[in-house]
Amino acid sequence: MNNLIAVGVNKTEKIWAGHFGQAPYYYIYNTSGELIDKRINPHGAGHGHNHDENQPVLIKEVLHDCKTFIGKRMGEGSKLKLAEKLGIETILTDIKEPAEAVNKFLNNEL
Repeated sequence: MNNLIAVGVNKTEKIWAGHFGQAPYYYIYNTSGELIDKRINPHGAGHGHNHDENQPVLIKEVLHDCKTFIGKRMGEGSKLKLAEKLGIETILTDIKEPAEAVNKFLNNEL
């Protein structure tokens, strides 16, 4: 697995305020803090999403190459499932700018 970082974002390119798994888009960063991909979340808000108990597995399919997820909100059950079953680290923040959140994470400030 790569050490890529996924950030849930909205249409205005700010960190999605809702649950990470419902983010309409994900920005993918490498460990140098460089934005390398922008992905549509087919399970997210505005894309025919219905909340699903299996959501962590569905999101992992979209973010198969990411080891860290950064967002504003995520349920404790989802965080545990991601950590224990899929080896994903989840970071929650109130920062609005994706690049700023990634840089703070990479500098151990989150």
